[in-house]
Amino acid sequence: MKQRFLIIIGIIALSAAFYFYLYPKLTQPPKPSEYKDVVITLERTLCYGFCPNYELTISGDGKVVYEGKSLVKVTGAQTAQISQDKVKKLVDEFYRVGYFSLQDEYIEDIKDLPTTITSITIDGKTKKIVNYYGAPKKLNELENKIDEITNSKNWVGK
Repeated sequence: MKQRFLIIIGIIALSAAFYFYLYPKLTQPPKPSEYKDVVITLERTLCYGFCPNYELTISGDGKVVYEGKSLVKVTGAQTAQISQDKVKKLVDEFYRVGYFSLQDEYIEDIKDLPTTITSITIDGKTKKIVNYYGAPKKLNELENKIDEITNSKNWVGK
């Protein structure tokens, strides 16, 4: 009886190790060797209130395209440039938070909140997440990191 109990505990421990340690690593694509084909996007939508509505697209070469839609300091298209180092930092952040193993949607039955949509394309494969409500804190931190590295506050006005 004791031996069966130990075997069951061992199986549970191995399953937990696989799920929390190995599974996220298996679901992530390899990091790109070159960043020129990487594309990262962030879109923040309107809410019932004063939520800025804009979209950012960051190319692997460091080109940042901003499209201000409403409730922002600057409306319309703007471009800027960030360093390849910053692009690499952003890509590393996607891997650090386990982006590729997160759910595709975080949606709850709550009204009038803004939605944040992020995506990353690596080697022609895209992972996109719609975050309305209930996402892990690390996804919210990633969204804020994209804003921070692109210095979007210059256009958004936060």
